[in-house]
Amino acid sequence: MSRAEPPPPRLSPSVEECRVQTLCLVGSRAVPVEIELRYTGGLMQRIILTGLPGGALREARDRIRGCLDHYGLPAPRRSVLANFAPADLPKVGNAFDLPLAVGILVLTGVIEPSAMQGRAIAGELALDGRLRPIRGGLALALQARQLGFDALLVPAANGPEAQLVQGLRVEAADSLGQALEILAGAPPPAIPAARRDRVTPLDLVDVRGQASARRALEIAAAGRHNLLMNGPPGTGKTMLAQRIVGLLPPLGEETSLAVSALHGLALGGPTVIHTHPPFRAPHHTVTRAGLIGGGNPPRPGEVALAHAGVLFLDEMPEFGRGLLETLRQPIEDKQVRLARSGSPATFPADFQLLAAMNPCPCGYRGHPRRGCTCTPLEVDRYRRRISGPLLDRFDLCVELVAPEAADWSAIGDGEDSATVAARVAAARAHIGESPEAIVPLPREGKVRRRLMRAVSAYSLSGRAVHRLLAVARTIAALEGQATATVEHLDEALSFRTGLMSSD
Repeated sequence: MSRAEPPPPRLSPSVEECRVQTLCLVGSRAVPVEIELRYTGGLMQRIILTGLPGGALREARDRIRGCLDHYGLPAPRRSVLANFAPADLPKVGNAFDLPLAVGILVLTGVIEPSAMQGRAIAGELALDGRLRPIRGGLALALQARQLGFDALLVPAANGPEAQLVQGLRVEAADSLGQALEILAGAPPPAIPAARRDRVTPLDLVDVRGQASARRALEIAAAGRHNLLMNGPPGTGKTMLAQRIVGLLPPLGEETSLAVSALHGLALGGPTVIHTHPPFRAPHHTVTRAGLIGGGNPPRPGEVALAHAGVLFLDEMPEFGRGLLETLRQPIEDKQVRLARSGSPATFPADFQLLAAMNPCPCGYRGHPRRGCTCTPLEVDRYRRRISGPLLDRFDLCVELVAPEAADWSAIGDGEDSATVAARVAAARAHIGESPEAIVPLPREGKVRRRLMRAVSAYSLSGRAVHRLLAVARTIAALEGQATATVEHLDEALSFRTGLMSSD
């Protein structure tokens, strides 16, 4: 039924009560919500809401009345009590209009109660009956499949992203009238294909010189290691970081949907489908909520939006120390937990951390041609903005040096991204699906003796030993070897000494 057509005839006698299934977003997941509707005493024709309705839901009563008047649909003859269960979960968001309107129309006999079987409904109504897009349509579809629903009815704008979820029948309507047709058994309209991201990664061949930094970037990409680059301004730190995306393999299907769902939650509406690892580079003026996440309802921050991709902190010491310390828990747990009264939220945050910094506030400490103007106290204060525990969570540190004239004139002196990406893919195949798995400590042999000398000489923590062995394993995998040798361990240690000298 389009908006210009008359209302549909009654399908059945009115019923006294019914149940409609919908979903409520809590962090990155959607919680099932059952709307129980029944007539209550009195002839005031009110819609009474219980179950912690949020502001948007309380206003839905007036939008629904406007829609019913627009279509000439019968209003409830008595007051309606609508309970949203579970009662202790705050019902926030803009997706409750359509399921509430459908429940009322079931009570008035416009919709058959059997149409509610195995179907979840979500959508926001305009006063003229149009269905506006909702926040987190892809996240709702993923959860609806996991909960075992057969079908999900959503606004037409959310249909392209939701239909990518296999094992779930997605029905997309552009108006309340079209939704009624679908619920009456009419075939839903065809859903267009979802928009996908069009990423053209920058090529590593553009980088002149910096062989050590290129090597560190390749190791970081192969083993998903955290990398810190330290060097004067203009040495290519940001340029190198931006090119790591071209070394990473594309996202798998399920990971792509999970990443896209997170970005949809942040946007507040339909999202493009991300097929490449995201690269997030927040400015150092970002707020705590912008970095970690927050708000009401809670939305993902930059660390969650970098899930399955890269979080790049340029000029890392310029970020507030307290802000940087909030990264320690997500780095270890691979998720962000936001404590909220009544509804704590959790977002996945399995990201790879890249960071860049100058050696001092002016940036030219150790520069071969420019003198440093910083006092020792200023340099010490600058470096102490990054705590030792946070530095310990980096696997690699590389010192970039100011390029010489010969480096600028060199053409084609380095490999392109495609060549390096092929080695990265082969190394990841050697490492397996769990690059974060703990590498067992060698029980004997040269590698163990070399490792024990390093632990004694540098006072390495247990985390540092684990990460040192993981980097050595990655270097061995890049050479097609299953186990690390002393040479691989020495190279891994060479990228670790920069972190120890920065403490």
